[in-house]
Amino acid sequence: MSIKVVAVSALLTRIKQIVTSTVVLDGIWIRGEVSNLTKHRSGHYYFSLKDHGGEMSCVMFASAVGRMNFALEEGMQILVLANVNIYEARGSLQLYVKEIRMHGIGKLYQEFEARKQKLEQEGYFALAHKKTKPSWINDIAIITAKEGAALQDVLSTIQKRWPMAKPTLYPALTQGINAPASLIQALKRADQNGHDALLLVRGGGSFEDLFCFNDVELVKTIYGLKTYIVCGTGHEVDTTLAELASDQRVATPTAAAQFVTLDQYDMLNRLSQERAILIQRMQDRLSNAQMHLVNIQSNPYFLDPLQWVEQKKIRLSHALQLLDHTLKRFMDQRAKQLTILAQNLLLYSPQNTIRLKKQTLEQTVLQFIAQMKDYDRTQRNLLSSKEALLDAFSPLKVLARGYSIVEKEGSLVLSVRDVHEDETIDILMGDGKLKAKVFGKEYDNV
Repeated sequence: MSIKVVAVSALLTRIKQIVTSTVVLDGIWIRGEVSNLTKHRSGHYYFSLKDHGGEMSCVMFASAVGRMNFALEEGMQILVLANVNIYEARGSLQLYVKEIRMHGIGKLYQEFEARKQKLEQEGYFALAHKKTKPSWINDIAIITAKEGAALQDVLSTIQKRWPMAKPTLYPALTQGINAPASLIQALKRADQNGHDALLLVRGGGSFEDLFCFNDVELVKTIYGLKTYIVCGTGHEVDTTLAELASDQRVATPTAAAQFVTLDQYDMLNRLSQERAILIQRMQDRLSNAQMHLVNIQSNPYFLDPLQWVEQKKIRLSHALQLLDHTLKRFMDQRAKQLTILAQNLLLYSPQNTIRLKKQTLEQTVLQFIAQMKDYDRTQRNLLSSKEALLDAFSPLKVLARGYSIVEKEGSLVLSVRDVHEDETIDILMGDGKLKAKVFGKEYDNV
């Protein structure tokens, strides 16, 4: 018997064809809980969608993730718009998610996030707008439900910590569709009555119960209040938009009461410490004053006023004499300095300076003329001696003594070898020049 063998990939391809061709599984909405969520660095989301009876793998590509207006988290109940297909590489049935919506509570959460983002962009949660806590808070307005546990928690906390405080209740609805308008009305009334601080509080509850504190108009009312406001709604994990807009957010109503009140026992301890410090400072001041009084009483003026006055007279007379002597010496010194300055002024006056410079110039001119005469005489004598020496060595003097100079064609004849027979030569004499013709040459026996 022959066995039909097929590859795994071929089988998965065939199954994929059957699934996609026989069942319409594109563009359907599926409800479930997010599990095993992985946010890949590429921007893709990989997770499982499960309920009590099953689980499917899901992939959502980055292009679809970018269109989401809320953050997907583990455990969320969601609705997904997806295509169902076979992932052949693993042989698994997989959802290719195109869109995600929050289901049930998720719709409220989605609305919460949308409001939060819009109000934050408009500046209603800005730290720069929040008011500074007053240094003294005693008159406290409480905005909460009249029959709620939050009121009792706040009143009991105030009574324990600071029973001297003056709490005033402004009852309002803290749950339901009419709660935002009721809270707004109570806040506005309390803001007009000059309290030191406002407490907007409510006990814990579900997300739906607390949603009235996410009302946009309520946030804007809190933003516009003149009075310092502390908001504590729900628990530590609950954060409402009203809390974000308040000047101070606390976890619970009890924490709100604790934040705005002093602790009477701490205050008693502080008063005791301040009293001890005050007593010590007063004792120090009294001791210093007593020492100062003793110094004053020991002053000679109080012991014998007349003798003190006489001593002051003597000291004053001595001081006057010293002043006269010092003044006279000072005036003498200044007079001497003035005389010296006058002499210096005369010595360095422009007229005197010009006179001295003129004398110096005249002397310089005379010296220059004398030096030029000496120089002229010296140069004349030197010229005469040079002329005599030049005359002594002049060729004309030699010629005058009977010597002659022979030239041929303008050049000196220094040897008989320089001329030939029948050549014409010039003979320079002392009183003229002879032209001669060579008829013969004789050589010395040298």
